[in-house]
Amino acid sequence: MTMLGLQNDRLEAIITHDELMLTARSIASLQLANGMIPWFDGGHCDPWNHVETAMALDVMGFHDEAQRAYRWLSLAQRNDGSWHNYYMPDGSLEDPKLDTNVCAYVATGVWHHWLSTDDLGFVALMWPTVKRALTWVLDMRKPDGTILWARE
Repeated sequence: MTMLGLQNDRLEAIITHDELMLTARSIASLQLANGMIPWFDGGHCDPWNHVETAMALDVMGFHDEAQRAYRWLSLAQRNDGSWHNYYMPDGSLEDPKLDTNVCAYVATGVWHHWLSTDDLGFVALMWPTVKRALTWVLDMRKPDGTILWARE
């Protein structure tokens, strides 16, 4: 039997299933009622690491928590399709910079959620968020095709 593409015995030599579950429970315990997952209790949240934590939750079967994380991301998205770099639990901004790398990552997370759950309905629900994000990223292209990293 394999887990995450590795033989269980090989994976267990790195990290045990119990340790993975402990990690997932720790992540889930940080999640706020609105779905935001800060780095630590009272800490900030950035969209990139937020997607990473949602993917970790999906890997360990915490699909409802992962969906709540993506819903928060959808609600926090700016009208132009971007997100700021850092949000605080009270909804304020810690860093207003707009980073294309951070904003594009929601597409990876939603795809990962679909691979983890086979829930095409959730993909359809999130598709407008993904489309707005990728449109914003592509709008940051320069004439030579390169994409600007960030906008202050």
